[in-house]
Amino acid sequence: MTSLLVLIVSVSILITATLGYFKLYEVTAANSSVRIDRAARAAAALFADRLASEFAAIRDEDGRPQALRLKGSDTAKALSFRDAHDTLLKEIGAINQGAANLFRLNAETQAFDRFATTFRKPDGSMPPPMSIGIMHPAYDNLINNRPHLGEVPVMGRMRLAYLTPIQAASGAIAGALAVDVGWVDDLVAAKNELRLQIIIASSLILALVAAFGAFSMGAELKPLRVLAKYADDLAAGAPSGAVPYRSRGDEIGALAQGLERVVALQRKLAHLAYTDTLTGLSNRGRYLNDLDTALAESLSGKRKWTLVHLDLDKFRQINDAYGQKTGDDLLKTVATRIKEAAGDGVRIARLSGDHFTVLIGDGRPAEDVSELARKMLTAIHQPVQLSAGEFRVTGSAGIVLLKHDAKDADEAHRNAGLALRKAKAKGDRAVFFSSELYDEFQNNIRMERMLRLAIHEREIEIHFQPQIDPSTNQLAGVEALARWTHPVEGPVPPGLFIPIAENSGQIVDLGTLILDLACEQAAKWREKNFDFKHISVNVSPIQLWQPNFVAVVKDALKRHNLSGNEICIEITEGVFVDQSEQRIEKVLSAIRELGVLLSLDDFGTGYSSLGYLNRLPFDQLKVDRSFISDIDTDLRKQKVLRGILELSRGLGFNIVIEGAETGEEVAVIRDMGCDAIQGFYYSRPAPALLIPEVVKFIARSQPVSEVRSA
Repeated sequence: MTSLLVLIVSVSILITATLGYFKLYEVTAANSSVRIDRAARAAAALFADRLASEFAAIRDEDGRPQALRLKGSDTAKALSFRDAHDTLLKEIGAINQGAANLFRLNAETQAFDRFATTFRKPDGSMPPPMSIGIMHPAYDNLINNRPHLGEVPVMGRMRLAYLTPIQAASGAIAGALAVDVGWVDDLVAAKNELRLQIIIASSLILALVAAFGAFSMGAELKPLRVLAKYADDLAAGAPSGAVPYRSRGDEIGALAQGLERVVALQRKLAHLAYTDTLTGLSNRGRYLNDLDTALAESLSGKRKWTLVHLDLDKFRQINDAYGQKTGDDLLKTVATRIKEAAGDGVRIARLSGDHFTVLIGDGRPAEDVSELARKMLTAIHQPVQLSAGEFRVTGSAGIVLLKHDAKDADEAHRNAGLALRKAKAKGDRAVFFSSELYDEFQNNIRMERMLRLAIHEREIEIHFQPQIDPSTNQLAGVEALARWTHPVEGPVPPGLFIPIAENSGQIVDLGTLILDLACEQAAKWREKNFDFKHISVNVSPIQLWQPNFVAVVKDALKRHNLSGNEICIEITEGVFVDQSEQRIEKVLSAIRELGVLLSLDDFGTGYSSLGYLNRLPFDQLKVDRSFISDIDTDLRKQKVLRGILELSRGLGFNIVIEGAETGEEVAVIRDMGCDAIQGFYYSRPAPALLIPEVVKFIARSQPVSEVRSA
């Protein structure tokens, strides 16, 4: 009996102590938020007061600092170490009971370099330099001129900090003021101390209960046994009915009332833990639990379940263009439509972003599941009227029959993702998982490994395709094109390995290798007095936006002793996506300063504007084949191409037409006065060794217009 009493009291103590434990954690976190807010306000106020001649504080309507703006034009001088800075930072650190730091934006590295701090080594000397780079959690907000509040890494630990942007007089980001209120994990010390106190207190109480329990059990044990059973059911997640003995006025009643509050709290926490706060659907945690249950029932034959994984197409563009609020409103509408289209008896969850899942457990055949998926996609496709305007979105769906296509939750979720990826590639449709999709996935992984080795071993080669002046048949330049011949698999088409390189993150290494090979070949041709004009090298947006890209190009030119105008960097209009015009202009201008030519590839297939063309330092436009296929018989295409040529001439660009395959196409393009043509009509891509002879052969040929008139 005493052991039973000890057990019951232990459960009660555990429940009560756990509530207190988590309450302390919540209160401590709230106090930390208040402290960091006060710290940021105090720091901004002190700077605006003590250094009023240099700084002005910019606050939001609630008084929180949004930025410190420099009043003078000499940003470098204002953001350099001075005793006044050091004194003020120490005062701020003393007030906040934490640390304070000043950072200056490094124009070359785009990192924020610390130039003043309250941190000191044990001997009192200054700590080593540090910077806030692109991987720092505060970097994205700071570089976009927004304050950052949250945990930041310092010397391998985390501190709760508020970073306020420092703006130049023009409003551009110039630096940052960081204040913090100490180590985040100091909270753990309080938690551990409370835990120790709980253990000690619980041990003492249990010892007393054990000592005196034998003298006071009797009839009092029955209510405790009942409450203990209820607590066990509660811990198992299945309490039945109301908490008993709540009306008693003694300790049993108090325990029952406390248990009742725990029940209410548990229900609230369960709702929060398993509900997506935006849409009201189940969240990822609930989905994973439901998926485990559905798999167990499917594999045992108890019930037939099907998993549908839905995803919106190009939802990120709406978020970027119209803001998160519009995106959230759209997601809520889509969630409602999925619920209405799916009907009752299904389990719907939002995993993250625009990803939704539907578990169907009524045993319907695959044809009916496909019809339901189409119904949900049709509902998603209907216009959505929001405050920002009318929107139309499409979706894709991957479908998995759990009994046949999965052995566990990970495999089910992976296979649904593979089917969804295939559906998105085809666009606005539902696709069932099949073993072929898994084989394709495994083959892609295998190709990724082989490609990584091929890049490392420099097995990648480049072929060259001439660009010919159609009026003279003379060489205007060549384009370098990647080629890969695997020792076992044989030739691997670029259309296969280039997307794999992009998706696996190897495109940067591949692009760097191609650039180096092109420069190496340029040097060889120059030594042999072959006038190749320039070599064009395609650069992906991912590679272009690497912080060290300009340095890589400069190093390649220097290593092979080339002048900049012997290389032409080709970029597509994809580089303009999600990038500010200021950043685009800065990177392209840095490339042009090396003397390297710039070409806008696939012109007309993206969304480049006249403003971009007018302001960015391009030398050349390459017109996509879609504009010139069958141009000899399509008058509309002739008008479009003529307009492109007139626009380009007005902006001072050279024009290269890609993809000319017939003499008739070349004749029309030549008559319009194009600068160069690149296509199969003149030559397919060929190894470097053959290019001089190919060029000589083309030069000896009659220009195409003369052939037509002959």
